[in-house]
Amino acid sequence: MNHSRRRFLKSVTGTALAAPYLGWQTTSRGGPPGGELRFANFGANGRAWSDLTAMMEVPNTTLVAVAEVDSSRTNRMQETYPEIPVYTDWRKLLDEKANEIDAVVIGTPDHMHAPIAMSAMQLGKHVYCEKPLTRTLHEARCLREFAAENKLVTQMGIQVASSSGNQTAVKLLREGIVGKVREVHSMNPKSWGSMEPLPAPSEPVPETLNWDQWIGVGKMRDYLPREFHPSQWRKRIGYGTGTLGDMGCHIYHPWFMGLHQPETLTVTSHGAAPVDGDSWPLNAKVHHRMKGNDQTVGDFDFTWYDGTQLPPEQVTAAVGLIENVPTSGTVVIGATGALVIPHGGGGMPTIYRDGVLSDEVIETVEADHHHGNFAAAIRGEVDAARTNFDYAGPMTETVLLGTVAMRLPGETLKWDAKAGKFTDSDAANAMIHDEYREGWSVAGI
Repeated sequence: MNHSRRRFLKSVTGTALAAPYLGWQTTSRGGPPGGELRFANFGANGRAWSDLTAMMEVPNTTLVAVAEVDSSRTNRMQETYPEIPVYTDWRKLLDEKANEIDAVVIGTPDHMHAPIAMSAMQLGKHVYCEKPLTRTLHEARCLREFAAENKLVTQMGIQVASSSGNQTAVKLLREGIVGKVREVHSMNPKSWGSMEPLPAPSEPVPETLNWDQWIGVGKMRDYLPREFHPSQWRKRIGYGTGTLGDMGCHIYHPWFMGLHQPETLTVTSHGAAPVDGDSWPLNAKVHHRMKGNDQTVGDFDFTWYDGTQLPPEQVTAAVGLIENVPTSGTVVIGATGALVIPHGGGGMPTIYRDGVLSDEVIETVEADHHHGNFAAAIRGEVDAARTNFDYAGPMTETVLLGTVAMRLPGETLKWDAKAGKFTDSDAANAMIHDEYREGWSVAGI
């Protein structure tokens, strides 16, 4: 077993590392050896399959291995890439393929993002990780700090960040298109949650599924058909992060980047409480008081709405008609107008002055390939990936502050962004970090 593999096995058994294994990736930005970018994919279906195919669109990119806990979800991948080995245990993949890969792409459920990403970074690998970057605030801070300290190239999978519409919205906000910003409202109609208790276990684990590996670092529980795997995990506390976690990183992005990553001062949930410890509540409304900067009138308000929650009348007034409020997207209200930023569908931002659609000509920014941007950063062709962890970490923290508040509805929680803790709530601080289950600890988290 070589040096890198010994260090990795120490990390997954919980023994502290003397130092991470760092190879060419952190000592040279001139590109992968031989010009070929070699990667491993974690997940083989759904979003993970989309990431895999997007990476393969990037020139001089090679898929080396895949990890997937459910063999019934590997058919498409194995038909397309029959020569590629598939591992059930992601740790074994990293152990055996450490010297054959330069980067990893992570498209697993939320609770496995951080352990896989940190373990890969400790082997000196660059990381593309789906949104939200992590499930907990503590994990987000750990990944951001480790990547920065070790000069690793990183990218969070908010593909829309590289779209023309999002990049144009960021540009407009930085140019002050609606004057000093007074308030921001973001919304999405999805309902990743449940107000009903989960049923009792009724079926055995399918033979194709390694349930222990699916649970991973999470708390072990009985298998429930169709309630966690393969797609309902987003609804479940401890494994997913609800509608807010699923869609927040996408929808927050343009205003958060456009306003240069403002910090949360306080956060309050005005929605329902979870019915139990299993599922996120539906119809969230989460209010942040954000620290102001040169682009804002001072400290300003940001509110998130999902499910059936809708923004108040002043938002409709700012854009003239309720039909002009995006079903999914953001309205930024400033001193001289409002900017509407729709999410998805290739939509472009629109400007309203006194509630009337403006005919101002908008200079658009050309779309980019999000996975290609990640590869370009590894090869030293750009200074940093667009949504690298220095940016994605704080943005994910902003999203996850909302998920903490949702579990303590009605309480205004004061957040110290520098210290990474709440200053007035022991209950909220207890939700910043979850211990991994026995035998699954990862050094550095």
